[in-house]
Amino acid sequence: MENKDLIYIYGVNPVKEALKVPHAVKEILISKSRLLPLREIIETAEKCLIPVRIVDEKRIQKIVQGVHQGVLAKVIPKDKLDLTDALKIPSQKREPPFFLILDLIEDPQNFGAILRVAEAVGVHAVIYQQRRSVGIVPSVWKSSAGAVWHVNLVEINNIKYAIREFKERDITIIGAEADGGKTLWEASLNSPIAIVIGSEGSGIRQTVRELCDEIVKIPMKGKINSLNVSTATSVLLFEVMRQRSLSV
Repeated sequence: MENKDLIYIYGVNPVKEALKVPHAVKEILISKSRLLPLREIIETAEKCLIPVRIVDEKRIQKIVQGVHQGVLAKVIPKDKLDLTDALKIPSQKREPPFFLILDLIEDPQNFGAILRVAEAVGVHAVIYQQRRSVGIVPSVWKSSAGAVWHVNLVEINNIKYAIREFKERDITIIGAEADGGKTLWEASLNSPIAIVIGSEGSGIRQTVRELCDEIVKIPMKGKINSLNVSTATSVLLFEVMRQRSLSV
């Protein structure tokens, strides 16, 4: 376990998911004006011998910014893997490697939504850069609906290092950009792959793009030729899952 200070997370779903993780939650604050809708969380916490404090809602509002839904939990930070351990996961699961690399995602809503999708489709690990990325801040826990607990995370100094490590292990690097050479439906996604998603404003950096083996795009029929980054990631990752389900 990483030796870090406890952090606050908020919102019904993130706290419920935290309660499923043994010894993760150290204390819960509940708004006294919302006792009835939060009864399930209170009862679960009491069964787990987790202290519950009933407080004025203003107390919670002073600690967090965002839609807290009247519940706040003090938890241990999420454990992160190093890249070496992450690379062992596919063989442990007897699956072809399926990784997601985030190139400087800065918006916590997008980051959280992406982690939620990554958990849903079975991504083996999400790799992101420590500097210039939003990281696992409380608002990411909220927007992920608690999926942060269930996704393997690799925080790294430079994602280009991870890409080179993947390539040495014959993992194909597929970047997603609007000007890709082929659509994701034309790409073969059954082999060992790592999908690279670029930032909200600039997409994949040129130095990262040069390391990709292939660039794919999502076909568009409408007048708006781009999607929100978390929406685009959803389309891409579910196409991977679809193709792999057909080959089983």
